Amino acid sequence: MKRKLVLAMACCMVLGLAGCSSEDSTESEAQNGLQVEEVPAAETSQPEQEPAKETTDASQDSDKTENAEKVEKADLITEDQACEAVKKYCIEEFPDLADMVDSDEYTIYWEASTTEDGEICVLYRAYTGALIRYYVNPETGDTYVTEQVPGIIDDEQKTDETLNVKDYIE
Repeated sequence: MKRKLVLAMACCMVLGLAGCSSEDSTESEAQNGLQVEEVPAAETSQPEQEPAKETTDASQDSDKTENAEKVEKADLITEDQACEAVKKYCIEEFPDLADMVDSDEYTIYWEASTTEDGEICVLYRAYTGALIRYYVNPETGDTYVTEQVPGIIDDEQKTDETLNVKDYIE
């Protein structure tokens, strides 16, 4: 029985070592002192052939895709933009708020963060102590509002207030 157990363990060890010892060809060449150099397409001595042109077209397509992705990312609203837009919205809705923000009498602030769902949440702490959260869709700018008043309304409650922060981004 001990022999079978030892034999089984030995087989497992051999298989484990064999699985762990595989190397990439570039790693083994580097260990043997060989260096692999990439030859740029412009330095090749062969005349350009049709397949090379297709490769160029494919690289241009990937460049266009990357540029499109960059443009899409540029169109997304950032946390800072959302925070400033919500602040501007709040001050437009309640003009006296501008004076309150500048005074030391009131605790008023705006903070932005991104939720797990990818929405931007701008927390506005009102002078009354209410915590008002503006949930911004970074792609469209559509925003819905929730309110929480610690000690009175302990859970966030969605309000009927909606807006689009893109209207308030400069």
